[in-house]
Amino acid sequence: MSESVSKSSSELVAGVTLSVSPSLIRPDVVELYEEDNRPMILNRSILQSPIMGQYEFTHKAIWAVSLPQTNHTWDSINCFLGDSVPNFEHWAFVAQGSFPGMADMTAYFVAQYISDSYIPTADERQEERKKEVKKYHFAADLVENNKRHAALLLCTTKSKTNVWVYLPDSSQQWINKGDILIDPDGQLVSGGFNASQWESMRTPRKLGELNELMYQTNLVGKKYTAGENNCQMFAKSLFGLA
Repeated sequence: MSESVSKSSSELVAGVTLSVSPSLIRPDVVELYEEDNRPMILNRSILQSPIMGQYEFTHKAIWAVSLPQTNHTWDSINCFLGDSVPNFEHWAFVAQGSFPGMADMTAYFVAQYISDSYIPTADERQEERKKEVKKYHFAADLVENNKRHAALLLCTTKSKTNVWVYLPDSSQQWINKGDILIDPDGQLVSGGFNASQWESMRTPRKLGELNELMYQTNLVGKKYTAGENNCQMFAKSLFGLA
C-alpha cells in the first residue's frame, strides 16, 4: 500500500490538482484500496478542468451499507428510517458517467451527507469565494475506472464492507437491487455496468452540473440531525433532482 494513500496530498495530473484526504479513505479500510485509481475530492481545480469537466453522467442509484454500532465516529448517523428499511444504514447518492466517445473511461460521482456535514447556502458559498477560504467542508468524491473503490467510500470498517443498491419502484418504495461489494474485505460482485442496478437520469449532466445539484437539495443551510436532516434524506433528495 502506498504511503500517500493515507496522507493528505495533492498531485498534478494533466494540469489538474487532485486532492486526496485522509478523511476520504478511512483508516479502518485504507488497506483494502489498491494504489491506483484513488478517490478524489471534487475541488475547484477538478470542476473547472477542461478535461475532467467533460465527464457526462447518465445513470443514478443509491448505495447503502450497514453501520457498525460500535463505531463512535458514525454512531450519530443512525438515520431515521421508514418502516420498510432496516435501521443503522448509511446511504449515498451515486452517479455513473463516462468520457464522451470513450465508454471505457468510467467515472463514479459519490455524494454523502454525514454527521458533521453542512451544505452552504448560495450566499454562504458566495462569501467563501470572496474570501477564498473554504469554511464549509462539504464535497462529493470522484472515482475513475474503479467501482470497488467508489463503493468502499461508504465503508467505515473492514467488518462492514457489504454495499448494496437501492432503487425506487413505481410506488416510490426503495427496493434492494443486489450487492456491489460483499464481506469479507469488500469483494466486488457487480463489476461493470449492470442495468438492473441503475436508473437513467432525467437528463445527462456534466460533472459541474451534477455537482451543483447538491446545492439544490432540501438539506441546504440545515444542520445534520439523525431524525430529519440525515444521509437518507440527502440521498433521496439528490436522486429526485438528478
